[in-house]
Amino acid sequence: MTDEQTPGFADQVEEPSGAGTLSDGVEAPPSDEGVAEAESVREAMGVLGIRPSSDEVAEGAASATPVFSARQLARARDVLARLHALRRARQLYPSGHPAVSQAAADFLREAERYHEEGVDLPLVFFEDQVLLGEQVLLEESVLFDQLVRDLTAIGAGSIILKRGTTLEEVLVLADVIAQDPSAIAAQGGVAEIVRQRSVEHVDIRAVAVRRESPAAAGRANARAVYTDALDLIREIDRILRNNRVIDAKHVRGVVRSLVASVLENRFAMLELASLKRFDEYTFYHSVNVAILSIALGSSVSNDARFLSTLGTGALLHDIGKMMVPLEVLNKTTPLTTEEWAIIRHHPIYGAENIMLTPGLDKAAAIMVLEHHLRYDLAGYPALRGVSRQHISSRIVAVADAYDAMTSRRAYSAARRRDEAVAVLARNAGSALDPDLVRLFVAMLGLYPPGSVVRLNTGEIAVVVAPPASEAQLPRVRIVADESGAVVDGFEVDLSDSAEAMGRVIEQCVDLDDSSLVARRILEEG
Repeated sequence: MTDEQTPGFADQVEEPSGAGTLSDGVEAPPSDEGVAEAESVREAMGVLGIRPSSDEVAEGAASATPVFSARQLARARDVLARLHALRRARQLYPSGHPAVSQAAADFLREAERYHEEGVDLPLVFFEDQVLLGEQVLLEESVLFDQLVRDLTAIGAGSIILKRGTTLEEVLVLADVIAQDPSAIAAQGGVAEIVRQRSVEHVDIRAVAVRRESPAAAGRANARAVYTDALDLIREIDRILRNNRVIDAKHVRGVVRSLVASVLENRFAMLELASLKRFDEYTFYHSVNVAILSIALGSSVSNDARFLSTLGTGALLHDIGKMMVPLEVLNKTTPLTTEEWAIIRHHPIYGAENIMLTPGLDKAAAIMVLEHHLRYDLAGYPALRGVSRQHISSRIVAVADAYDAMTSRRAYSAARRRDEAVAVLARNAGSALDPDLVRLFVAMLGLYPPGSVVRLNTGEIAVVVAPPASEAQLPRVRIVADESGAVVDGFEVDLSDSAEAMGRVIEQCVDLDDSSLVARRILEEG
């Protein structure tokens, strides 16, 4: 297969193939369905790297916390609004005032909706986040950020309204949360106040946590999320090749985890995005492009709706290839005209599948359709009527090009990561959005995470995090000494002269030489 015929966008970056204009692909915003999904349940304690201790968190939240439904999660906003109103009313008026009684009744009514469904109401306030049980409420954390800060300041990190809560007990809750931190401290803390007031069904206390080491927890969580996404893409391949329907709920869950993990564990996820397997190129490529796209997209906007739609489109950007015959997709000799036409049609196959799959974010179809279109609109498929590629499609195109270039495929060898970055830079303004390329290179550094490098000491290392300042001095993990013997993967920040002890990167190395030992260590974790 010649470069001009290859299906990978990495080759098209350097060899524009075909010309065309966009058709009426207006820069549509994410769909209403995408908004609904942005408000749905977020991965919680696993994302935060937190494991509540059963003797430190209220018993109901620690031992048998339910998984709340999407409808119950959506109602949490009303609960928080009523809690905020109750606190403000009690701060303004004495306990017996009608305004306080009405606010308490309103709050209790919202809680009783959960009680009627057979569950307690556990609210957790931790590190600027609000959770319903163990499920993070991202948008509510922003909307009620002041309430979260005020409650954590007085030590009310956990408020649980158990079934059977009375109006009198809610009024005690109001008395407690309306006080300032010094007054609470003088009385022995919120838990002590509640104990002295003999409140049976309302539990208020601080949240203490035990953590794994941040690096270990981050890598473990990131690897679990990566594996789940990889399994999903394998499943989608089986589904499409057997003419069955994609499970949209599964897709939404995986994308939520990817977005949360990239935002919380960016470096760990970027390092994992360097994993490749020749025999499962499409699967690994799809997950890697999703991670890189979400990371790049978060440099543009942290809007949950935007990142959710972007993650969906990026993860599914190549599902059209799953409808291409394997003998065409994996062909190592030049494609015929007919075969190349099939390959060039894969964005249309993929976009059609998304539009026909119930429950999938339809806005993701834009990225699937346009990711090979090129910034200068000289790519494929040939579309009419629109003057520019959608911003999300441009993000996916950069991530797609980079990961394709750094992967070995049936018809091309993998480029070194520093070479791939140079190719992106050369194609900025033609195949790729120049502003997004600049952001992408700034995000990854001169030696992107996953790069295998030889140090001036002769040691082999894997880049694990981009540098904070100097592009040539990232954080690396030493995996082999100067003799090539495997060592126990200790990390070195090359930008810290005391820690680096004179070490600098000499060059990136090809994955076909001694760095294979480093690659194996990286893949095995």
